[in-house]
Formats: sequence, structure tokens, C-alpha cells
Amino acid sequence: MSLEELSSALDSSFPGISEVLAADDFTSAFASFIRGYLDSTRDRYFSIPYEVPENVYKLEGESDRDACDRIVTGTLVSVGVPSAFGSTKDVDWHSNPTFNGYKEWTWQFSRHNDVKLLAHEYLLTGNHAYAEAAADLISTWIDTCPVPGPDVDGHDTDCWRTIECGIRMGANWPYIIYAFYREFSDDLIARIFLSMHQHGVRLMLNHTQGNWLLMEMNGLCYIAVICPFFKESGKWSSFALSSLEEEAGKQFYADGFQYELTTNYHDVAVNNYQRMLQLLKAFGRDLPGSLNSILLNATEANIKLMEPDGMLPDINDGNTFVVKELLEPKARLFTSPQMEWVLSGGKKGEIPYKSIAMPYSGFFAFRSGWGREDIYGLLDSAPFGRMHQHEDKLSLLVSNGEKRVINEGGCYAYDASDIRTLTLSSFSHNVLIIDGMGQNRRKGYCWHDEDIRKLSDLRSGISDSVDWAEGSYSGPYGDAEECPAAWTRSVYFLKKQEGFSRPFFIVVDRIDGKESHEFCLLWHIDSERLSIGKESASFADVQLSFAGGSTLSVTNGSLHPAGGIIATGKQQGMYKGVDRLEYRTSGKSAKMITVISFEDKEIAVNADGDAIVLSLSGREYRFKEEDLRS
Repeated sequence: MSLEELSSALDSSFPGISEVLAADDFTSAFASFIRGYLDSTRDRYFSIPYEVPENVYKLEGESDRDACDRIVTGTLVSVGVPSAFGSTKDVDWHSNPTFNGYKEWTWQFSRHNDVKLLAHEYLLTGNHAYAEAAADLISTWIDTCPVPGPDVDGHDTDCWRTIECGIRMGANWPYIIYAFYREFSDDLIARIFLSMHQHGVRLMLNHTQGNWLLMEMNGLCYIAVICPFFKESGKWSSFALSSLEEEAGKQFYADGFQYELTTNYHDVAVNNYQRMLQLLKAFGRDLPGSLNSILLNATEANIKLMEPDGMLPDINDGNTFVVKELLEPKARLFTSPQMEWVLSGGKKGEIPYKSIAMPYSGFFAFRSGWGREDIYGLLDSAPFGRMHQHEDKLSLLVSNGEKRVINEGGCYAYDASDIRTLTLSSFSHNVLIIDGMGQNRRKGYCWHDEDIRKLSDLRSGISDSVDWAEGSYSGPYGDAEECPAAWTRSVYFLKKQEGFSRPFFIVVDRIDGKESHEFCLLWHIDSERLSIGKESASFADVQLSFAGGSTLSVTNGSLHPAGGIIATGKQQGMYKGVDRLEYRTSGKSAKMITVISFEDKEIAVNADGDAIVLSLSGREYRFKEEDLRS
């Protein structure tokens, strides 16, 4: 520790700092000042509701108390994988116990989620062993993870990537400090605050962009507000707030969705604004009013996407969050009648929109109602997004009540495995494959700031009986130099139809090419298979009927090559096999029809000119698309 570096960072005009700088024992005087300052601001800080740390730092089945007792013995967990170091004094912060060197283990280990858990349990129990373990862990981290120089990129190092810096400062270290400052030694307090200043310098000089920038600036704001006795705190605070305000305009579409278009990083973005606003409110600082409408709109995007079970679909590198839990902390800052309705379980506020289009981000949510037995669908006609994208343009998800029955690959661990590669590709989504090739929007892709203001290609309509939405894809496939064929998907949701007991979907896929190709529609069914026919497939929770193709086959749980697999979580090894239906035809062009229904009896489908003919229980039902749109 450099006492000179710490003393030179302090603002002598801040009350009490001049006495610290004049003291014979700087460390003791500084620690005494810090304890007094934290005493005076403790109630303000703890007015901010506790936030459970992110990522997997506990073992399956462990309670918080169990996990803390394990941590005290020197066995720690990152991304769900444990490592036994023998004691908390012997932790190697640069280690990696994973079988394939999964880099996220080391990176997320330095976020100190486990130390925050110790702090929370300490406040509940007063167990001194938790304080001792926390002191060991923070001390060894500071000793063995020196701050890199100013020329080291924010993406580099094991322990000082700027995303980790932002998370430590904006989510974990402040809670750890306010929980343990009366237990930590003078020397450790001085080293902690020197490290916080080093964090501030690195975040100011080496910040990046995208969702990382939001975490970085939230962390910088926390340092500035909690440590107003640093000379640079005013500059850091101004820079962080102005950056966050500017990014809000750059990162959120007009319909509320964040530009990565994932139901994980959308909430990463919103949560970092939430953390910043809660901090400013707790410490009596002015709140930037320009953010309220943007963040309210972004928060309501979760309601627009919510499935009948109250969860979010895991779009792109997304998560299946509980929407109500996401709304609760935001409601302390702002609210709306739709938020009140969700939070109260329908007892207050206003019932949200049923089906709804998100014309900028390109999603259309179909729903028959808001009950847990209702039918839901989500068409993805979105742009490629800023980061964390999947090759999934025009994929369709469907839920039968609380069960997602037509699913897709989801978000697997960020490793280099075949399963990760599969879940990123078209081959784990409900899309069109041409000549064995999937979409390749990543090829030559570049995001431009003005893209946030562009409408998607989604077209849609909503009526009492039928909702419809469609989009098109004519981008790259595989390594082909030109798009082999243009594809348009039209989805019709018939909510009320005589002779049908429940709402159902008619999906029309039109493909137009200049030469002959093989076309294959993929559908991933997460339900028990009952039977597979030539042009129909029956499952416990859904039925699919087809027309316009020639063969129907199924793949389930194949690893070599990978197919018929979806992720069940972000940890390595969390996946399962599902039936991937493959409906094929060939030619220069094609019109393929899929009916997704929930009837007890089989439905047959045929195309008769421009009419779609469904046969059910001896009756025929004829539909023309122009009528369904009217």
C-alpha cells in the first residue's frame, strides 16, 4: 500500500481531511475518519434495499447460511463450480478450476459476490467468523491483484476488467464496506479506500462501451458519491451521470427494449440505472429527471414480453426472469398503472395491453389474455442487435398456459463448446434453413448509433378475433456470397373461431429464390411426444400440422452433430434434448404452412389456391390471408 498515493488523493478542504493529513499516524487517523464518516452515512446507505448478487456463487440446494459456512472454510464457488483453497487466506484469485479453462470462472470470481453474501449474513447474525473471512478475502485480493497501468485496455486482465470494476464498486464493495467497517483493521480500511480510488481512475480512463459502460459508470458514480473526500469525486460524478444520460438515448429503442435485444442485458442496463438512481436518492442528490420516461418505458417492455407464467422468454443471450421481481425495485422510483397491475396480482392498476407490437425492436407478442391458462406467442422480427445476438430472425415461441411448448436454444455458458455454438446458430431456433445453411447476419455486421431510431420490418395488425404479424429475411446464409432465397413469415393468431375450443396459430412461410434449393423449417417442441406422421406431429401440450412440404423428420438430443438441444441454464452442462421437427421441401420457391393448435383431435391442413383449408372433426374451415388481416 502506498500511503503517499492515498494521501495525495484526498481533498484537504473536505471536513476532517486536513486533520488526517497532519496526523503522525496517517493510517490510524484515516481509518478513524472513515469510521466516523460511515457512521454518519450508514442509515442513508442502508435505505437502499438489499440486492441479491448476480451469477452463481452458491452450490445447488445451499441456503445463504450454508454457503457462508462453506466460504469460511476456504471453498468458494464461481459460475457454479467450486474450488477448495484450504483457507480464506490462501485464495488464488487468478486460478481456474474448470475442466476447459472457462474464463468466466476467474472473471466472475473477482466480482466478490461471495463476500457480499458474507456481509449480508453477518448483518443478520453478527457471526464474527464471516467478518474474518471477508477481511481475508478482500485483503488477499488487494495484495495479489495489483491495479494495471493506464495503458491496459478495459477488457484485459483476470481481475481488473472494467466490467468487474464496475460491478465491484456499483453492486458489491459498498455493501461489504458498510457491513464490516467496524470489524476491519485500520490497515485494511486504508487499503480498501486506496483500491477504491484506483478503481475510480481505471473506470475514468479505461471505460469501454455498450452495457459494460453502464456498469462502469454506475460503479464510478458509487465511488464518487460514497467517497466525496477524494479530490476527483466531483469530476467523476459529473462524468458518470452525463455518460449514463447520453447512453440512455443511445441504448433504448422508442418501444423500450435495450439495443442488445436480450432479456438479460436489457435488465442489466435498466438495473444499473436503478442502482444509480437509488444511490442518488439515498444520499440526497438531485435525480436526473430526463431518465424517468426512458426507464419507465424500458421497465414496461418486460410487461409487453411477459409469458402467462409471469416469466420473460430468454431471447438471444437472455434470462427467464420473474417479471414481478424485476418490477418491485423500480416501483420505488417510478410506476404506472400496468406496473401496479402486475405487482398487485391484478388487484390494482390497469390490465395491460393484450397482443402488442414493438415496432422498433421488432417483436410481436400474441396473447389471448393475461390468465395463466392463456395462449401466448412471440414473433422475433428484430434487427440483429448490438451484442449477444443469435441467428434467429423470424423465430416464433409459443406457450400453452404456463408451459413453453415451442421453445428455442436459449442462453448457454459463454464457452467454446458445440452446444454454445449451436444455441447461437439458426439450428437451435424455429427458423428456415436453406441448403443446410443457417442465417449469418454476423457476417460483415456493424452497429451504427443511428440504428436505434430505425423501425424494424415488422408488419402487424390487431383485432377482436385475429392478430397477425409478419417479417422478412433476405440476409446472408452460411458462407454463401448471395442470399439463396428471400423468406417471409406471416403468423396469424385466431383467438375466436367457431368449431375450435382454443385459440390457435396459422404460420405461412413464403420462400422465393432464383434457383432450386432445399428448404427446411425447424420447430423445437418442449413437450412429450405422442406421435409423428407424414404431415403432423402430436405432443402432450401442442399439435402441429403441415402443408407445402414433402418430408417430416425429427432430431432429439444429438451431440455430434449438435441438434435437438436447448440450454436449461447458463452453467456448463445445463442442457436437455427436445424434439426438433424438420419439415422439408425443395424448389425455386415454396409456400409452407404450419398450424399450431391445442385441440384434442388432429387437424389436417391443405392449401387450395390462395385459401388455407383446415379439417377438424369432419368439418372444413377455409381461410384467406387477406380476410385474416382485415
